[in-house]
Order: sequence, then C-alpha cells, then structure tokens
Amino acid sequence: QAKGLASKRGESPCSAMAPPSLLAHLDASKDSSALSLAYASVGDEGCNVIARYMRENVMLKTIDLRGNSIRADGLVVIAHSLRSGSSVTSLCLKWNHVGSHERGVQALSDVLKGSSSMVQLDLRNNKIGPECGRHLGEMLRENSTLTHMDLSWNDLGPEGGKALLAGIQANHTLIDCQLSGNRIAEDTLHAIAFVLRRNRQAAPLSASTFKEGREAGMGSPGSPGGPRGFGVSRDIDLGFAKGPTTGASFGTTGGTQRPQPVVQDEGLTLKLLQREQNYTNAEDARFFGEVAEYIDLLQLDVARNKKYRTDAEERERVVTKGFMEREMRYAQEIRELENLLAKAKGEKDELLHDTQYLENEIERVREEKAKTVADRMKLEEIARASADRLRCDIRDGLTVKADLETQIYKVKRRQQEQEEENARLRTYLSKCKDDLDRALADVAPAAGSRGGTSAAQAGFAVGGRLRSWRCKLQTNRS
Repeated sequence: QAKGLASKRGESPCSAMAPPSLLAHLDASKDSSALSLAYASVGDEGCNVIARYMRENVMLKTIDLRGNSIRADGLVVIAHSLRSGSSVTSLCLKWNHVGSHERGVQALSDVLKGSSSMVQLDLRNNKIGPECGRHLGEMLRENSTLTHMDLSWNDLGPEGGKALLAGIQANHTLIDCQLSGNRIAEDTLHAIAFVLRRNRQAAPLSASTFKEGREAGMGSPGSPGGPRGFGVSRDIDLGFAKGPTTGASFGTTGGTQRPQPVVQDEGLTLKLLQREQNYTNAEDARFFGEVAEYIDLLQLDVARNKKYRTDAEERERVVTKGFMEREMRYAQEIRELENLLAKAKGEKDELLHDTQYLENEIERVREEKAKTVADRMKLEEIARASADRLRCDIRDGLTVKADLETQIYKVKRRQQEQEEENARLRTYLSKCKDDLDRALADVAPAAGSRGGTSAAQAGFAVGGRLRSWRCKLQTNRS
C-alpha cells in the first residue's frame, strides 16, 4: 500500500521509505562538493534519495557510500544518476554487495563508458563475480578518464581476470588497478601489471609529445644546436583528490611556464629541473626522465600508502566506535541481565519454598492416602466376611423357607383333607339327624302305648350315638 501511494504521488517507493536521518543529512550537505555516508545503513531503500541529491547538486565531486549494504538494485539507481551530466570524480562503494546480481555492475559500466569526469572507482569487497568481468573490461576499453580502480577482495576468478585484461590492454589512462583476493591467474596478473606500467610510463612522458617538443626545440631560432634547446617539465596528478593525470608538456628553455611538479621535496625538485635544463644529449634526458619517473612512482606509492593508512585509520575509528557502542550496549544488557538474574533468583527462592511446602503437603496426603487405603481394605474384609455370612444366612433361610413351605403345603393338604372329612361328616350328621328325627317321630306313638321306659331307653341310645359322633368330629377338627 505504501508503494502504491508513493507511485501515485510521483515518488519512488524507496524514497518514500527513506529514513528521516538520511534526508536530514542530505539537506545539511546541500551544495557540498563531498558526500560521505560511510556505514550509514542506507541500503537499497535510500539510494533513490541519494540519486536525486546527486542530480540536484552540480557541485558534487566525491561520493563515499562504503559499508551501506547496497545491492545491485541500489547500484542501478546510483548509476542512472551519474548518467545525467554528473561531474563526480570519485565514487567509493567498498564493503557493500553490489555484485549480488550482474545488472548492477553492468549499469555502472554502461554509464562509465562515456564518463568524462570519473577518476577514482572503489569497488573492493563487493562479491563481484566472474560474469561482471566482461562488463568492467568493456567499460575500460571505452573509458578515457579513469586512473584508479580498486577491485580487491571480490570473486572475479580466472575468466573475469581475462575479460578485465582484454579491456585494460585497450585502455591508456588507467595507472592503478588493485586486484588482490580475486583468484586471478598469475599470468593474467603479470599481463595487467605490464599494461599498467606501460600506462604509468606513458602518462608523464608520452612518446608523441616528446617528439613534438624536440622538433619544436630544434626548429626555434634561438635554439643552441639541436636537442640542447628544449627542456622537459613533469606534471603528474596522483588522482587521489584533484582529478585525472595530465600529460607531459615540452617547450624551449625560455618559453612556457612550468606547472607545479608532483615531487614534494623542493630541493630535489630544483636539482632535477637544473639537471633537465643542463643535459647535453638525448640519453641524459632519457636518464633524468627515468629518474623523475621512478620518483613519481615512489610518490605514487607514498600517496597510495597514505590513502591506505587513511582508510585503515578511518576503518579503525569506525570499528572502535562500533566496539564502544557495542560495549556500552553490552554493559547495559549485562546490567539488565543482572537485574533479571536477581529477580529470577528471588523467584527461584519463592518457588523452592513453595515446592517444599507442596512436598510436605504431598507427603501428608500420601500418609492419609495410605491410612485410607488400609481402612478401606479392612472395611472390604469386613464387608466380604459379612457378605459371606449373609450369603450363608440367606442360604440357610432359603433352606428353612423351603422346609417351611413343604410343611405348610403338607399342613394345608392335611387341613384340606380334614375339611373334606368334616364336610363328609356334616353330611353324614345331617343324614343321621334326619334319620333320628324320623325315628323319634316314629317312636313317639309307640312309646305312649308301651310306656315311658322304652322311650327313655331309645333316647339314651340316640344321645350316646350323638356324643360319639361329636367327639369324633372334634378330633377331626383338632
């Protein structure tokens, strides 16, 4: 969404996400000839802002973007900003990652092919691979201003070294090219060193300009006899701060004014100038030219060593600053960790106390559990014995019940038989009563005639029989 809004406003996504500190630094460096953003954590996100600053600042000469985690996409953006009439003479991109893809180095090489101002290019430690050697070689084939280039500690390899050699052989301005740590073949390194030596020799004293100066000296009216009438002056710019190397200038002894020589020792410079003015033949001129060239090489080495020392001091300052910041951060973290450790120790003591209490509680619960288990086992034994006893009682009860039911059944059966016998006796008694009644009814008239004695006897007989039947009935009932 942020990228979409930035594109609607006409801004690039990277500029929309640039940190405020970078914008403030660029605003403060407006109209400055040098831009230094070493170890500023710019990244690809801040390259659009830097590119816009480079296009707007026409006074910019030196750019230092070392150690900013710039990758290939960021280098493409910076390369496009160099295309639009830039007057930048020195570009430092060391300790980045511009070799993450081939397109970054390709874009920079395409821009530097037609550059008329770039003198120094520092791409050391950027993980530049063999595929980028071809683009750098094509750039050196067409570039005519670059004098110093540092490609140390990359990964060009043998193939990249050969492609770079092909471009350096067609270049006549590059006098210093650092290739340490690139795994380039020894013969390739020797060939590159030979070409660079050729360029360094041609830079202070070109053969064509020497010939033109000699002809001009020999043809002048006041020249005393051939080669004596001309002098040689040397002007070599080391390219570390000012610009590209200038060529040699020749003229008569009373002619043009000499430019400032590169030799810093004024006494030695004066002696060289006197010897150059007082030479007698071309061999002496060549000898003193070689001496001056050797001194120039020494001065070049001195300037390079000074540059390395400055870089080392700056790197040491940055590393020391980083160490101090990390040390302060680590001290703060150690204090915080000590506080956390003290707090953790207190919490540990509390946890130990709680653990001891819980262990005591667990032991007590275990004892209670053991007692409960023992009581339960006793109760189970009692319940088991009671159950066995109850089973026996139930079994005995069932047996008694069965016996009682049998006896009840027998009693009921006997009672039923007695009831049947009683019913039969009642029937028999009722029949006997009927018979007795009939007999009494028949006896009564006869008794009246015979007398009371026979009637009484009959009555006693009937009563005896009734009593015997009643006793028998009661016996049946019982």
